[in-house]
Parts: sequence; C-alpha cells; structure tokens
Amino acid sequence: MRDKYEEVIIVIIAGTIIFLVLSAILIFILLFYQKKKFQHREQLVDMEKKFSEELLKSQLEMQEQTFNTISQEIHDNVGQILSLAKVQLNIIGQNNTLDKTLLAEAKESVSKALNDLRDIAKSLNTDRLKLLSLKEIIEKELQRINNSGVIKTCIQIEGKEQQIQENKKLIIFRMLQEALQNVLKHSKAKSIDVHFNYQPDHLIIKMTDNGNGFDKTFINKNEGLGLRNIINRALLIGGKANIHSVINEGTSITITSPYA
Repeated sequence: MRDKYEEVIIVIIAGTIIFLVLSAILIFILLFYQKKKFQHREQLVDMEKKFSEELLKSQLEMQEQTFNTISQEIHDNVGQILSLAKVQLNIIGQNNTLDKTLLAEAKESVSKALNDLRDIAKSLNTDRLKLLSLKEIIEKELQRINNSGVIKTCIQIEGKEQQIQENKKLIIFRMLQEALQNVLKHSKAKSIDVHFNYQPDHLIIKMTDNGNGFDKTFINKNEGLGLRNIINRALLIGGKANIHSVINEGTSITITSPYA
C-alpha cells in the first residue's frame, strides 16, 4: 500500500516538473516571439523613417538640379535668342525703311524665346512627375540633353509599360538624374543609351554611355558619392543597382526595382 502511495507521489511530482518545464518552454517561446515581433516592428519603423528621409532628400535634390538646369538654359538659350532679337530690332530701328524679312525674323526669335520659357515654366511644376510615367519623364530629360547637340541620346522600351509606385518613381528618377549628371560632367561621352525592360514583377533600367569610364575604386572615394547614393537608394526601395565601368570604354548602370 505504501509503495503505491509513493508511486502516486512520484507520478504527481514528475508530472508537476514536466508541466513546469513545458510551461517555461512555452513562456520562453512566447517571449522570444514577442521580442522578434518587436524587433521586426522597429526595423519596419526604421525603414519607413529612412525611406521618408530619402524621399525628402531626393525631392530637394531634384528641385536644386531643376533650378540649376533652368538657370543654365535661360543663360545659354533664352538669353542668346533675346539678344539676337534685340540686335534685329535695333537694325530695324536704324533703317529708314521697314525690312519685313528682318521683322519676321525678330518676331520668330521672340516667339522661340517665349516657347522656351513656357517649357522652363512647365519643368518647374513638380506635379508633372505625378502626371507622367517614369518612362515619359526620362524621355523628356533625354530630349533636353539631345537638344543641346553635345550628346546623342536614345531610349529603348522592352515589354509592356507598367506603373510604378509614386514614391519609388520619384527616387528612381532622382537616381537616373544623378547618373545623367555624372555623364554630362565627367564622362566626355558622345552618346547615352537608356533601356527600359518591363518584367512581370519588376522593372530593369540600364543606362550606358561611351565615355572615358573609371576604375571601380572610384566609387569608394569621396568623388564617387553620387554613385554610392544610387546603390543605397536602390536598396532602400527594395531593389538593387549595379555599376560597371571600363576605362576608355564607358559606363553602364543597371537599376532593378519592384513596381510596388
């Protein structure tokens, strides 16, 4: 009888120990899960904060670049056209008879200056980025560069065009704008080719120039800050950027990004 009583006691104690161990394991798992969940939430908040900061930074950089471009275009294009119109009008004023041909040329110069100023005014409107697709925005940038006559540009489209998330579109545009400025300032290239490849779930953009290229260690130096920004921004929007360059052969930048 006593042996049975001891066995019952042992079973109760063993059961209690097992219960306590299982409870401890369960509590540990729950605490571990909550900790992971909290860390994940913190990471998401941190990513959202970084994304918002990068978005604002990109907007400010785009505005600064736009103002620089506008200033240059007013000085180089509109200023010269209006100077020509002024000369033409002065000649007309000095003549005793009205030169209708010269008057028509002066009117044409003023009209061209007005058209250029309208285009510049449109470029100041940031809402145009919302109204246009990424492809259309880049086409306009390339056309502007092409009109300068210094560099020949070309754009190719592969696949069916798809809309990309608005905030991502802005950051990608800033990345491409940064890349284009690097080409204009440093590469001494004669041509720029941009290729849009619309895949089912992501977009691939490849920009290639035939400039002087650079050594890959350039990216790690202070001078390569713009290129590092492109790489970091691609990671921030869930994509990636690959930069390949060969001295005296040119540079290619490939940006891959999901649509959403």
